[in-house]
Amino acid sequence: MSEKTHTVNESADKIRLKAEVKRGNGTRDQDKVNLTIKGSDPEETANRLKATLDALEANGVAQQLRDTQPEAEE
Repeated sequence: MSEKTHTVNESADKIRLKAEVKRGNGTRDQDKVNLTIKGSDPEETANRLKATLDALEANGVAQQLRDTQPEAEE
């Protein structure tokens, strides 16, 4: 008789908020940022997600992503 192996992946963080921010509709006119925030308290986790999004905007990261354009083919 063979023994079964079970893998358990537990985290102290019971809440995972995943956000995908997408701008633009064209194939080459899209920005996408994926964020995952983990926590154990819903309000605190939501506040951390908001703070992360605000920091991306305030530090210019979001604008830099918007301004990045693919190289034109010659």
